[in-house]
Amino acid sequence: MEMPKVSPEQARLNALFAGVWRGEETLFPSDWDPQGGTAFGTWVVHASLDGFSVLLDYTEEKAGTIVYRGHGVHGWDAQCGAFLVYWFDNLGMMPHEPAKATLDGNRYTYQTDDGPRGWTRMTYDFTADTLAFRIERSKDQGATWSPMHDGRYRRAT
Repeated sequence: MEMPKVSPEQARLNALFAGVWRGEETLFPSDWDPQGGTAFGTWVVHASLDGFSVLLDYTEEKAGTIVYRGHGVHGWDAQCGAFLVYWFDNLGMMPHEPAKATLDGNRYTYQTDDGPRGWTRMTYDFTADTLAFRIERSKDQGATWSPMHDGRYRRAT
């Protein structure tokens, strides 16, 4: 049996995400952070499992203290023809199923149905060595969206 090869879709995702990204964040008032404010975010991202997955480790710092940690697993599923995303964090929320993501040029987007808490949409925009990451929330099944998080990062490595 011939070993599988990394798909062009996955190779593109690996190239976009790989590196260490650091930058300033604006946090809008939300259920999780009623005050909002500013923070500093770090993403450590690398291709793993022979290039078939991208692993993301994220930390958010406020006043020098890490207040949030997350771990993402992103990969191309050829059977369903979509990128699939699993996200785990220190809030203890476990994904019940993967989110389906799209890659349109250098914009990678996915949304989750968080049950009674509403919906969340994540957007990653890549340009050269910068990453703009935005989280938006909806309490009306996506009819209207409100900003929750806006980050601007530079690739450090």
